[in-house]
Amino acid sequence: MMKTIIPIILVLLILGCSSTKENNTQDLNLGKEKSISNSQITTCQLIEKEFVNKGGKITEYKELYLRCSIQDYFIKLCDSKVSRKDLEPYIGKGISVKMEIKDGMWDHCYPNPAYAQSRMGTYVTILSIEK
Repeated sequence: MMKTIIPIILVLLILGCSSTKENNTQDLNLGKEKSISNSQITTCQLIEKEFVNKGGKITEYKELYLRCSIQDYFIKLCDSKVSRKDLEPYIGKGISVKMEIKDGMWDHCYPNPAYAQSRMGTYVTILSIEK
């Protein structure tokens, strides 16, 4: 009986390790963004925050965020279908937008990842401004 249990345990261990390795490889693929929610119409406040670079210095450049309830979402403009110019009239005001919430690299807009500031996490892309 012991002779049949040992091979079964070994097979289960090997299969368990191989599927874990596969999942870890998918999680480490930094070029892929994961969609957390489908597009939805949401009303939030559009705000600006100062950009802080990798060295911790506050720059003159300001980034746009959607303040929805208790969370501020970074707006990834390079993936959005609206421009900063389209959004500027709404800064400091309420705005209704069709948006998607995603998870991934905030600054990765170019094929070369060297341009990224290494900021990752939840962000939004804006598909349209609803009037």
